Amino acid sequence: MTHHRWNCLVAMMCLLGCQACSSDKQKCEAPAAAVQGRHGWPMAGFDQGASGHNPWEQRLSRETISRLEVEWVFDTARAGKPVRPIHATAVVDAEGSTYVGDFAGTFFAIDSTGGLRWSFEADPPTAELGALFPEELGPPTASPFIGAAALSDTRPYVVAGDANGRIYARDRKTGAEVWTRRGLNPNPLGGVSGNSISVIGDTVLVGMSSLENYAFVLNSGGLPVKCCSHQGALVALELATGQERWRYNVVEAAQTLPASAAPFVLGPAGGDIWSQPVYDPETGIVYVSTGQNLSPTAEGLSTPGSDAIIALDFQTGQPKWVRQFTQNDIWAVGVPNPNPDTGQLVDMDMGDAPKIYRLPGGQKVVGAGQKDGRYHVVDAQTGEVVRTTLQLPPRNDLGGFQTGGAVADGYVYQHGLGATDGFSTCNQGLCAYQGFEGRVLALSPDGSQVRWSVSIPGSPLVAGLAVANGLVYFQSPVEEAVPLTDARQWGLYAVDTDSGAVLKRLTFPGRAIGSPAVADGHLYVTAGNAALSAFGFEKEGSVMRLGVPDCANRTGN
Repeated sequence: MTHHRWNCLVAMMCLLGCQACSSDKQKCEAPAAAVQGRHGWPMAGFDQGASGHNPWEQRLSRETISRLEVEWVFDTARAGKPVRPIHATAVVDAEGSTYVGDFAGTFFAIDSTGGLRWSFEADPPTAELGALFPEELGPPTASPFIGAAALSDTRPYVVAGDANGRIYARDRKTGAEVWTRRGLNPNPLGGVSGNSISVIGDTVLVGMSSLENYAFVLNSGGLPVKCCSHQGALVALELATGQERWRYNVVEAAQTLPASAAPFVLGPAGGDIWSQPVYDPETGIVYVSTGQNLSPTAEGLSTPGSDAIIALDFQTGQPKWVRQFTQNDIWAVGVPNPNPDTGQLVDMDMGDAPKIYRLPGGQKVVGAGQKDGRYHVVDAQTGEVVRTTLQLPPRNDLGGFQTGGAVADGYVYQHGLGATDGFSTCNQGLCAYQGFEGRVLALSPDGSQVRWSVSIPGSPLVAGLAVANGLVYFQSPVEEAVPLTDARQWGLYAVDTDSGAVLKRLTFPGRAIGSPAVADGHLYVTAGNAALSAFGFEKEGSVMRLGVPDCANRTGN
C-alpha cells in the first residue's frame, strides 16, 4: 500500500508538472532507461556494420528536438588539465560514460555528469610525427588520439589507438591497463589516424593509416623522410591479450623506385584505412574502404587495392574480392593537384565506411561514398558494381564524401562537400569559403534518387552523420562563410529524415570537425580542430552533452 501511494503521488506530481508545461506543448516523458533500456554508442559508426543509426533512441524526436540544450561541457576546467582539440567521435557506454582522446595524446573517461573519471597519456610520438604538431600546442609529449575508440560488449574494456599505431586496452571503470600493443605499425608516421577501430566479439579490428602524405614537407624541413613506404593494413587482434591474429596489407612492401619516378623515392605505398572496418555476421565477411596511393609502383602505376572497397574473411584475413574505383590516384602533399599531365584530381580516397544493407528487391549490397563525389553500391558477395552515381561534383581535393555516412529506414544519408571555385580570400590562416557548399543528402538505397538535399553554403562538411528516431545530426565546422572575421563559429544541426527540414540549429564558438553520437536521450559532440589549418586552428577542445528537459526534471522527480 505504501508503494502504491508513493507511485500515485509521483504520477500526480508529474501530471501537474506536465500541465504547467502545456503552454509549450511539452510532454511528461519517462526516463530513457525506463522506456527502452540503455544501449550507448559503442563505436564510431554505432554498430559493427557502421550503420550510423541508433534504432533504440526515443526521447530525442521531431517533437522534442526544439528544446535541445547543453547539459554539460567537458573541457580544461572540468578535466583539471588541458583538453586539446578532439577530432574523434565520442563513444558512450550503457551507463552514460563517455570515452575519447584528444590531439595532445590524452585519453579521457568522462562520467555521466560530465566529470573526469580517469585519464591516461599515450606513448611519446616519433620525431617525424612530433614535427607535424601545431606550434600552438607546444612540444609534443604524447602521440595524438585522432580516431574514435571502441567498446567491447563482452568485456569491460575500451580500446583506443594513437597516431603512431599503439593500441591501448583499458578497464572502463578504473582505467587500469589491460594491455598495450606496440609495434603494429613500423612506419614512423603510421598509426590510427581515423575512426578505424571496431570490436567484434573477442576480436579487435584495427585499420592502419598514416600521415606520411606529409613526407615531402618534413623532408624539406630537414627531417630525412623518403616518400613513401607506409602500407595501409587491417590487423586483427585478440581482445583478451592484444596478440595479433592476422594482417592484411593493402599494398606490397615498398622498394627503391627508379629515378624516373621522382620526386617519389620509395613505392608503392598508401591504401590507408581510416574508416571503420565493418562486419557481416551472416557471411563472416569484413569490409574496408581504402585511400589513395602515396607513391607509385616501379611502373608508375597505382596498386589494385587503393581507392577501393575490399572484402576479407573475418577468420583468416584472406581477401574475397577487391573493387577499385579510381586508378592511378597517387598523391602526397607537394604533388600537383590536379595532375598537370592528365588534369585528373587526385587524393580521391574512399574515406566513408562501407555500409551493409539490402536493396528493395532483396539483394545484399555494400555502399560507400568517395572523395570524388560518387556514391558506389556493389554486390556484397561478389563486389560487382550495382550502380555508381555522381552526387557532389568535385572541383578540388577537399570535395566529395569524406567519412561517416549512415543507413536507416530504407534510405542512405551522406554528407560532404561540393565545390564551385575552391578557396576564396584568406587572412592569417582564416579563409572565407564562398566556393564551398556543404550538402547533406538522403539517397535511395542504390543512390539513383535524391529524396532531399540540404545545403550549408560555405561550410566544408568533412565529418560523419548520426541518425536516430527520425533525425539526422551533423556538425558544420564553418558557419561564417561571408564575411571573413575572427569570430569563428561552428554549427550543430538536427534535420528531419522525412523532409530534410532543419528542425534545430545551434552555434558555438571555435571549430568542430568531429562526428556526433546519439545515446539514451542525449546527443554527444566534440569540438576543436588541429588538423585542417585552413579551417582555423583551435588550441582548446571539448566534449559536449546535450539533451531535452522533461517534466520529471522540471518538477524535481
